[in-house]
Amino acid sequence: MTVPSIPLDRISGRARQVDARKALAWIVRLVGTVLVGVPYLIGWTLSKVWLGMTMLWVAAGEGWRDARRAKGGVRT
Repeated sequence: MTVPSIPLDRISGRARQVDARKALAWIVRLVGTVLVGVPYLIGWTLSKVWLGMTMLWVAAGEGWRDARRAKGGVRT
């Protein structure tokens, strides 16, 4: 069985200067952003939906009470 060799002479100087730690740091930052950002966006969206539903519920209740106080189509 032959062991494949890597042709080091064909690797460019620029490729030799690349720092793998920067790429790893970028990936870690991306994963951290996703892990923090997705729950944040879900929570923010749910809070806005909850606020909207609460305002809708309160407005419907006020309208219901206002309609019950009206006599002959005129509010008293």
